[in-house]
Amino acid sequence: MKRISLLHIKRAMAVILASCFLTGALSGCEYESFDDYLRALGMKDPLEYDEVAYDSSASAVSLYEVNEQLFQEVTGSGQFKNDAKQADIGTSLQDATSAKVTDFPEVAEAKADAGYSDFYMDYDDAADEIKKKREAAGLSEEGIKKLKKEQEGLFAYEKLTDAGKTLYVEMLAIMEHLASDVSVSTTSDDAVELVFDYVMTDHPELFYVSGYQYTDYKVGDETSRISFTGTYIYDEKEVASRKTRINEAVNRCLAGAPASTDEYQIVKYVYEYIIKNTEYDMNAVDNQNICSVFLGGRSVCNGYAKAAQLLLNKLGVKCTFVTGMVTTKGGQQFRHAWNLVLCNGAFYYLDVTWGDASYQTASGESADPTLLPDVNYDYLNVTTQEIERQHSISDTIAMPVCSSMTDNYYVREGEYFTSVEPALVQDLFNRKYQEGARNVTIKCATDEVYQALFDQLFTDGEVFNYMQGYNPTVTYTSFEKTRTIMIWL
Repeated sequence: MKRISLLHIKRAMAVILASCFLTGALSGCEYESFDDYLRALGMKDPLEYDEVAYDSSASAVSLYEVNEQLFQEVTGSGQFKNDAKQADIGTSLQDATSAKVTDFPEVAEAKADAGYSDFYMDYDDAADEIKKKREAAGLSEEGIKKLKKEQEGLFAYEKLTDAGKTLYVEMLAIMEHLASDVSVSTTSDDAVELVFDYVMTDHPELFYVSGYQYTDYKVGDETSRISFTGTYIYDEKEVASRKTRINEAVNRCLAGAPASTDEYQIVKYVYEYIIKNTEYDMNAVDNQNICSVFLGGRSVCNGYAKAAQLLLNKLGVKCTFVTGMVTTKGGQQFRHAWNLVLCNGAFYYLDVTWGDASYQTASGESADPTLLPDVNYDYLNVTTQEIERQHSISDTIAMPVCSSMTDNYYVREGEYFTSVEPALVQDLFNRKYQEGARNVTIKCATDEVYQALFDQLFTDGEVFNYMQGYNPTVTYTSFEKTRTIMIWL
């Protein structure tokens, strides 16, 4: 006989309603509060927020019954994935295993889900109804093995235990099939939350998933199993239609990609392509997923970063999704997303959003778009030290330290100065005039070099000696945080 208290029902409804509100609050990179944004993404930031991603009263809610009974919670989120060259956003972007690129290097570190090892389980002896639902979502024994093989080398996937990887592919398969209420191999709500974040980190093609729901089935006070459902913003027909249109847009980009073994050239191409074909717009439709970039041409940081991840992985360059906080010129902090890329064997950070002049103007970082280049290369292949001048990296997923400057844009393009050398400055000016460039950009290695070069150019007026023709005035743009100086020709 069931004994369900009114208090328990009210608490359950409160949790569901509150969580539904969060799921529905998804918009751009800016929210009413950081907490709203974190919950909308299903992520936790250790700098500002507690570890609990939903109402703590949920843990006190249970339904008592002799047999198995359930309690449902809803939480919000959204993220993505990888592939090789031919665009096909089908059931899985990992189908082309023969074209798989070099895996992310393994780093000796504790597995992210090691603390949940006691909560993993299998369904060998489960009821037929449970098994049938799992098999319908592709979760037969052979199906799981195949999916796990296809995920090998993905950044977040490789940070999980083998049992965590099983849970990962279960959740992935459920969302790829747009399935609902399918039992997964854990009895830990926290494991579901963590692994969901990891799946979405690896899979940008899951544009139709904005979050998830799960159901705890209890015997007494113990959870006997959990079933998982993705929160789908489109039905199956609309998903299929959008996949087709996204594939067409992606293939247009891939068609113009350089046929080069130098991964720097590929990263630079994708960086420029997204910026030139996308406008930063906080009111853009679908701005938390790749539809906003590939179908609408207007997006925010999540769309930019997921699109870059999808394109680079298709072109054979390993790229993953990174989240954290950024500090604006005015000192405000906002939630932000960018990328980690493995380029020619070394890790770098890549922030396509901040490379777009339309972001600088739309966000109020710059009032005059004429004093900005269409593409700002300050965020193309930068080190951890450089990105942390204005970005704080979330610890949701452990990131490597990026220390190489070999494939930094300014180093590769001969615009990086480790000292004040007038002859090299003159050579750079001459080259830019010959190319017909709109500006000369100088990147300084240190604050001291930046200040010394700034003083030489503008305080002492030496800039006129480098310029060609008669120039009674000079216009320049300087970025002290990134130690970059632009002189307009």
